[in-house]
Amino acid sequence: MEANKEKAYYEEITKYLRSITGFNIVLSSKERDILLRLIERGLSVTQLKTLIKKEAAKYPPEKRKKIKLLFLEKYLKEKTPEKSSKKQENFQKWNEIINRLNLPRELLYVEEIPEDLRDIAIEKNIINFIWKNMPPTEKEQIKKEALSKLKGKFILTNIDKKKVIKSIIRKIIKEKYGI
Repeated sequence: MEANKEKAYYEEITKYLRSITGFNIVLSSKERDILLRLIERGLSVTQLKTLIKKEAAKYPPEKRKKIKLLFLEKYLKEKTPEKSSKKQENFQKWNEIINRLNLPRELLYVEEIPEDLRDIAIEKNIINFIWKNMPPTEKEQIKKEALSKLKGKFILTNIDKKKVIKSIIRKIIKEKYGI
């Protein structure tokens, strides 16, 4: 597996661990090896997240920082999971959105992206294309709406406000265009 793909998987799992445990957890080399072997066997990031969530539920919230991914090793001994038609369903979903919004088909083609992260990449392509081709007045309206939503929430000082606003803008575009 390429280094970029591995890095994307590790980052995705690490972010998920942070969100589920509330702690900044660093993966050990053994945990990284287990993740790599599971991914090579065909386990998707979504499946890994489900397994991690089940394991984290066994710990009380204050002890979740002690969670280790070594429990995943037992899944290496099981049969390789079969791939479902979910890949086709996702492609159909994106194809329908492209047709409905009359967007270029090139937005569907994402290369050098791990299979499990393709939906995210396609969604990002679509949202970016919509934003770049949006009239300036509509952009300003969405920015104002995002700022008003931001003001209503408590923000920690160590969070980049630009990133939060971009995230809110993406959410507004998704809702507005039914993505």
